[in-house]
Amino acid sequence: MAPEATGAAQSTVKIRLAAGILALNRLTMTLQNKRMPVTDLKMRGDAGGTSIELGFDCPEDSARRYAVLLENMEDVEELHFAATASEGRNEGPVDYEGRRFRSVENSETGEVGPGTVFGYRQDGDVVSATYEGGGVRFGTLIATVDGEGKLDARYGHVNASGGLMTGECRSTPEVLPDGRVRLHEEWRWTSGDRSCGRSVVEEIGD
Repeated sequence: MAPEATGAAQSTVKIRLAAGILALNRLTMTLQNKRMPVTDLKMRGDAGGTSIELGFDCPEDSARRYAVLLENMEDVEELHFAATASEGRNEGPVDYEGRRFRSVENSETGEVGPGTVFGYRQDGDVVSATYEGGGVRFGTLIATVDGEGKLDARYGHVNASGGLMTGECRSTPEVLPDGRVRLHEEWRWTSGDRSCGRSVVEEIGD
């Protein structure tokens, strides 16, 4: 083991990879051929592609060079480099990267329903999502996540009637026995009738 190696991930790279086994094979071969010091690998796949999280056991400058090499691969659609915990970036108990959620419960004045699907991304302590379906034509959400995985979010969407709606939301995660995540949300419109409500969204299983 190299003198600077610790046996644990010191930096994290999150990759959105194009769909298909060939893309995954090419990434695996690159990791092997370049002898990248990967200590952790997490992977989540769906019809749109594959989300991969790699932990590198090497100094940050070396990890960043590996990240640039991976980012230039044709199969890599998106890449995020996560700084180490010592640099103040949050590493919470819930990793939102690549998770998809569907609404299972909402208050009467809410516009999100069972047909609304959320796609989440995470880069350190910043979480974002896009959502659509049901009563929502298209929406975006941006949030910060704390050490307990709780989200402090702001959101905006265009509803089925063409109205532009905005609001804020606090979400508390619950990890289910099968590993999926359920979010218990308290929200408030900052447009329209400015009412408050509660909702629950649940991760869509594979």
